[in-house]
Amino acid sequence: MLIFIPWQLTAQETKHNDSTAKHQSQKARKQNRKNEGKVIPAPDLTDPAFIDYLPATLYMTPDDSINTYAYLRRNFTDQFVSLWEHPGRVYPASRIFAIRQNGKYYRACRMDARNSVFGEQVVKGKMNLYYTRRLPQEAGLLEFITTDPNSGGYRNFMILQYEGRKRFEADYYYFVTFEDDSLQCFPINDFAEFAGRYLKDAPEAYNRMMGFASKRGGAAKVAAPLIAAGVVTATLFTTSLQAGLLVSAPFIAGGMGYAIWRKKKGYAKPDPEDMAGVIRAYNSVYK
Repeated sequence: MLIFIPWQLTAQETKHNDSTAKHQSQKARKQNRKNEGKVIPAPDLTDPAFIDYLPATLYMTPDDSINTYAYLRRNFTDQFVSLWEHPGRVYPASRIFAIRQNGKYYRACRMDARNSVFGEQVVKGKMNLYYTRRLPQEAGLLEFITTDPNSGGYRNFMILQYEGRKRFEADYYYFVTFEDDSLQCFPINDFAEFAGRYLKDAPEAYNRMMGFASKRGGAAKVAAPLIAAGVVTATLFTTSLQAGLLVSAPFIAGGMGYAIWRKKKGYAKPDPEDMAGVIRAYNSVYK
């Protein structure tokens, strides 16, 4: 049996010019305050239709599996598998090993303290690569709890999603496992760190990965200290803080302009095929 309680709700911002919409919005906020702390069902969490459940092999461990009809729920911080026979139970990525479905293999991995995912395998070899799309969590979360006595202390959050947010379409979780230690997965959270730790013996793979690593150049390292020094110096040699800020305005404006330029210049984010190229280059060294 599954129940949900509200944890954080931030509605997508929209503009309404008519007073009726504003009144309805005020009534909704008032009702949300009344519901705070109450256990309420989430209206959009109805079980998928049977057509969404497909044949799958669910791996509890590498050696313990079951054949079933399953549906993968991705819009949760701890993604989980729902089974047709037991739709009220959850088989989360944080507690099982993998799932094979529709000709694809998905490995479970804990990406950080909150997020656990099922990543699709795209490269197999000495180093195996998995990926899944990252879901932005800025729209809010619903806390998910279970009354299953065998899952005491388990917490999960449903991710509320904004529609049409193009800037998040290129965000992915990546992680790897190694042929000789497939029980442990390694999230790729920092490209430079990952390259330095695992790819040094494969120069082509290392150089490809470093092409996506955002490194601070010499100007970036000294820009902030120079701006701070300019503001302090100007303040010391003027009669007031306001006068000091006025004198140091060029430093501040220059720093802001530099930050905007760096942001526009940016660094490309690797898509799954880019990452697959990096890992294939690594594996080619060991063939």
